[in-house]
Amino acid sequence: MDRLGRGLAWKGGAITVILLLLLIVLWANLNSMITENCTNRIISEVPSPDGNTRAVIFQRKCGIDTPPSTQVSLLPASEPLPNRKGNLFIAEGGARSVGVQIVWKSPVTMDLSYKTHRSVLRKASDLMGVTVSYSTAAARTQNRKK
Repeated sequence: MDRLGRGLAWKGGAITVILLLLLIVLWANLNSMITENCTNRIISEVPSPDGNTRAVIFQRKCGIDTPPSTQVSLLPASEPLPNRKGNLFIAEGGARSVGVQIVWKSPVTMDLSYKTHRSVLRKASDLMGVTVSYSTAAARTQNRKK
């Protein structure tokens, strides 16, 4: 490769690196703006039997055009709810329509139930050493009739 070709190749590589860095900075700023534009409204907090952990049921709303979602985060007892998505459960719809209920069976097991007609976006089955079992409102009703 002659000198001109090497110079152009180096400039092309440098431009590519600069563009990639600009894209990363832009993505980070957009991500920050989206997170800052979201609000979490706590619906209820359900502490574990040993008091070390708690499940926080909250409604998250991001911007005017986005419908709310009902979310659950599993957190250490003393940690505040961060302005992030739920780490355990996320379903489309407001808190009343999703109808999340949590029952701790022990410090390391919990049951989470919700209404069936909602689209579920996240369902973690094991988090922070806690095993989670899920059921729907229809299953809850059937179990009560037995």
